[in-house]
Amino acid sequence: MLQKFALYDFLANLIPGLAFLWALSWLAQFFGHTPIIPISGSIGDASVLIAWAYIVGLLIQGAAQGVVERIVLASTGGFPSARWLIDGGEGFTEEHRRQLKEAIHDYFAEPVEPKNPKDADEKTIQNLRLRRYQELFYLCYNLVDQKKLSDRPLAFNAHYGLFRALLTFSLTLLIVYGSALLWKWNEIAQRYSLGLFECVLLFLVLASVISYFRMKKRGEDFAKSIYDLFYAFYRQEKGAKK
Repeated sequence: MLQKFALYDFLANLIPGLAFLWALSWLAQFFGHTPIIPISGSIGDASVLIAWAYIVGLLIQGAAQGVVERIVLASTGGFPSARWLIDGGEGFTEEHRRQLKEAIHDYFAEPVEPKNPKDADEKTIQNLRLRRYQELFYLCYNLVDQKKLSDRPLAFNAHYGLFRALLTFSLTLLIVYGSALLWKWNEIAQRYSLGLFECVLLFLVLASVISYFRMKKRGEDFAKSIYDLFYAFYRQEKGAKK
C-alpha cells in the first residue's frame, strides 16, 4: 500500500509539473525566447527535467492546497466528509447517517456532537459541528488505514490531489496566457493567428471546469469510501462478537 501511495504521490506532483513547464516553454518559444529548460535528448537532461518538474509540481500542490482548495471549500461549505454528517444534508440518507453516527459513537466511545458554548450564534455552532465531524472522519480514516481495509481511498485521494493540481495549473496558465494575449495583442495580431491563442484559452477554461468537477467528485468518493469501509468493518466486528 505504501508503494502504491508513493507512486500516486509522485505522479500527482510530476504530471502537473511537466505540463506546466512545457506550457511555459511553448509560450516562451512562441514569442521568440529560448525554452525554460532546453532538452537535448540526453539522459542527463531528461533527469534534470524530471527533477524540476517534480519540484514545480510540489509548488503547484502547495498553491493548490493553500489557495485553490480553500476557495473551493468556502464555496461548497467544507469537506464532504464533514458536510455529509450534518442532519438533513446531502450525501447520505437520514437512516444511513443516523446508523453511521451511532457506529462511530459506539466504536470509538466518542461524543458525536460538539459542546456548543453559551450564547453562540448559528454560524459558530455550524463551524464547531463541521470541525467535530471532520475529527470523527479522521478517526475513521486512521482506522481504515491501520487495518489496511482497502487501497481504494488512497487512489481516490491521489486522484483528488491530481485534479486539484490540474485545476491550479489550468487557472494559473489561464492568467498567464490571458495576460500575454493582452500584453502582446498587436504583435500577435500582426505575426500570428489569434485563433491559436483563442483555442488555447478555450482549452484552459474547459480544463479548469472539468478539473473542478473531477476534484469535487474524487473528494466525495474518498469520503464515502472511508465511511463505507469503516461501517462495513464495524458491522463485521459486531457480528463476530455475537
